Amino acid sequence: MLRIRSAAALVAAACAAGGIAFATPALAAPAAQTSCATAVFETDGYHSGESLANYAGFNGHVPADYEAHPIPYQDGIFPGVDAKTLDDAVGKAALDGAVRAFHAQCPGSHMVITGYSEGALVAGDELDTLSQSGGIPHDLVKGVLYGDPRRAFGDGGVGGVAGGIETNIPTILPGVTMRGPRGFGDLAVHEICNENDGICNSTNMITNALAFANGLDGYASGDHGYSIEPVRDIGSGLTLNLQPSRIGYGPPLPVQIGTPWQIQQQLGDTPGALAAVRTAMATVNSLLPAPVKQALQSMPWYRLPAEA
Repeated sequence: MLRIRSAAALVAAACAAGGIAFATPALAAPAAQTSCATAVFETDGYHSGESLANYAGFNGHVPADYEAHPIPYQDGIFPGVDAKTLDDAVGKAALDGAVRAFHAQCPGSHMVITGYSEGALVAGDELDTLSQSGGIPHDLVKGVLYGDPRRAFGDGGVGGVAGGIETNIPTILPGVTMRGPRGFGDLAVHEICNENDGICNSTNMITNALAFANGLDGYASGDHGYSIEPVRDIGSGLTLNLQPSRIGYGPPLPVQIGTPWQIQQQLGDTPGALAAVRTAMATVNSLLPAPVKQALQSMPWYRLPAEA
């Protein structure tokens, strides 16, 4: 039997039990009756935050003893293009409310918090918050993130150390704050990232512009896509899916220079950070094939550094 529970229904049920009446947003119709099966909370990526289209395959065959909890939210990144900027997207509040309502109803039940792309930002931020609190026992919580823009620095494959793109690009535009890496304490969180995916595997653009360009090419060419099966992918640590490069590159330059984000946030040198981005982007744009550059024009994670 298909088991999908709406977030609004879950929060409403928890609050109704406490005698609280309020209006809930118009979301998908809830299942007739929730259970305390392991809950899989889902947040999707850019242009799919409300539809959760990337989770449709998984939601069509939710395994027994699990129940899908899609969390729709209005996604957005780029000011003037999207209805909401990255800072204004409200996914984490909706996710946090649903997670806490479920735990109140089913205090001994397990949960899996999963997100893809911008949804991985949302889910990862919630996991970070839960890791720093004892409100929900940590052994009840697992995470599965696909293409996380805030992946912490670590193995980047051939190109050397890499993290999510928010660890590389500095804050350039109002409303689009780059917040760098975050961790998950003792929570079991599985990060899944393709080597050519410049959103989760973003190599320092100063010391390895070729690898950074390869990641943008991958972003435009389908390498930010994943087989989303969060129950199958429960685990811990990083899985970096190695891929043939799209643009030839090698190890980084043997110099100790931080990313532009580190230069801005840790050294306080915004002019220096922006200058580094402009220099790197000039190199990147000279390397990218014309069709790839054309495809990237509408993609926010390319447009942001182009604004430096």
